[in-house]
Amino acid sequence: MPTHTRTSPSDRTSGPHWGRVALPAPLTARARQAADRVADALAGPHLLPELAARAAAQSDDAVWDGSSLSHGHAGLALLHLYAARAGGGRAAYDRAFAFLRAAFEHTETEPVPEPGMFGGTSGLALALADFAADEPRFRPSMDRLHERLADQVLAVDRPSGAVADHDYDAINGAAGVLAHQCTVDSPSPRMREATDRTLDFLLRLSTGDGPPYALAVAPRWYPLDEYRADYPHGYLNLGLSHGVPGVAGALAAALRAGHRAPETRTALRGLVDWLLAVRLTDAQGPLWARGVPLDANGRTVPNDALPHAHDQLAWCYGTAGVAVALLRAAEALGDDAAGSAAADAFDAVLRRGPGRGTVLSPTLCHGMAGLVAVCAEFAASGRSPNAEAALPSLVGELLAYAEDDRPLLFADQDVPGNFVDDPGLLTGAAGVALTLFAVTGRDRPRWFTAFFLS
Repeated sequence: MPTHTRTSPSDRTSGPHWGRVALPAPLTARARQAADRVADALAGPHLLPELAARAAAQSDDAVWDGSSLSHGHAGLALLHLYAARAGGGRAAYDRAFAFLRAAFEHTETEPVPEPGMFGGTSGLALALADFAADEPRFRPSMDRLHERLADQVLAVDRPSGAVADHDYDAINGAAGVLAHQCTVDSPSPRMREATDRTLDFLLRLSTGDGPPYALAVAPRWYPLDEYRADYPHGYLNLGLSHGVPGVAGALAAALRAGHRAPETRTALRGLVDWLLAVRLTDAQGPLWARGVPLDANGRTVPNDALPHAHDQLAWCYGTAGVAVALLRAAEALGDDAAGSAAADAFDAVLRRGPGRGTVLSPTLCHGMAGLVAVCAEFAASGRSPNAEAALPSLVGELLAYAEDDRPLLFADQDVPGNFVDDPGLLTGAAGVALTLFAVTGRDRPRWFTAFFLS
């Protein structure tokens, strides 16, 4: 892998948030200070064995995966790349390149066999492409990695019948892969073939009148037995991370990129109409359940039978994630009504008062950083004056999770009362810091592709 030639990043540290929202100067300073502290605590790959061991002892789930975007060196490489762009200079760039080298070195001993976004080659390619935007010498390495990604996609044995959500989701399935594929400039013939293959799979699952039954998940594919209580006969997942909204977001990316526009438009239109048909309402406004159950005959139950005790205030599941997927779809379709529905839905999220009393964690996946990022997207879209007004207060709420005695300043609360000093991007401190750099920067970050599929 080439070494870098730049000694300092371009100045991206001033100006309004993506052309619309300027955070107050004192809040910007606090956010940058917190992000820099996290970056300093994650200053080099040599620190990760101890940090990963600490986190593993605190959690029943794996919290470190050498090269991955979500829980590995690729995510931390992005953290330091954005610290450099925020004014960190040569030292931050050196840290970024050290983590990027570590990610690729890890693949030499543990190859990445899957194409997915958060744990596979798409995420690693997304990170490398971000580096290549600043340093053209990375482009040959990026092209080679894209060829590896294409080979992996073309080698996947896609199911012809029933599917699991991990076959198509945004985390490690086809939706996340397609989102990255749609960002590739001047793709090779092999990559074009692979992109078409991914899109073909999602179109096959999404096309048809009424509910997208081909996306339904049968009980044998449930990740947790507790799903059987709410969904004894199967269900359609409504989470952006694992469900129908993620597929809609990926198809929106494909439509904007001009891939098979008539078919993609028809499929996306059907998903949007269905998502709007299954929205529910509480005192604050629209909301979506975690999923739509199927009955014993394999049909969806009526809306009034859906379990919806509360809105999960998070990116991964809940109304905020569905709303941003609808926003992406509305932009691609040129559908003003769907865009207004998306904004109305996120305004309802804001009325539910996300804060430390209602959101356990500060992290991107299921916590406040994810809500801040969604709010930033709505603020930048110009569709939600409420999002523009709320962004500073949400950033303040996110900063309130900082604890000086934590080794990484921000700790994930994976379950109530259990705190994990997770160093990663998806559920850890690196993702919180990246979010703080994002909302205090001038440019929309490229890594948002992983979360908002565009």
